[in-house]
Amino acid sequence: MKTASESMAKFVERASAASADYLKGVESTPKDQAARAIAAKGIYASAVTASITKGSYEKGLQRSGVAGWRAGVKAKGEANYATGVAVSGSKYAERSAKFDTARASSDAMPRGLKGSAQNLAKVAKVVSSLIAAK
Repeated sequence: MKTASESMAKFVERASAASADYLKGVESTPKDQAARAIAAKGIYASAVTASITKGSYEKGLQRSGVAGWRAGVKAKGEANYATGVAVSGSKYAERSAKFDTARASSDAMPRGLKGSAQNLAKVAKVVSSLIAAK
């Protein structure tokens, strides 16, 4: 039987060759990923609750810790960050556009001194407009 290290090495080696198969599978499946996830939301909620109740959530985070998080960012996050932002930029603009009017709702209000009630009123106007836009 292979060791965990041997299995991992084989998996990593074979995964690079399987990238095209992964994409082909996604493009050819008749299954609706979003509909299936929505239908399973009760199972998801139960699993998350069970993880928290058993302490698995904390154990996983503690096992990785700050060093693990930083190592993951260095190993994969840094390289994928710009690509992710670039690929999702138009989606962000499209979904965020509905809040443009709310964000500009206080533009006509005069500015006051830093920390003034006048400026807090501007913030309150934007917040209430954003809540209404949701």
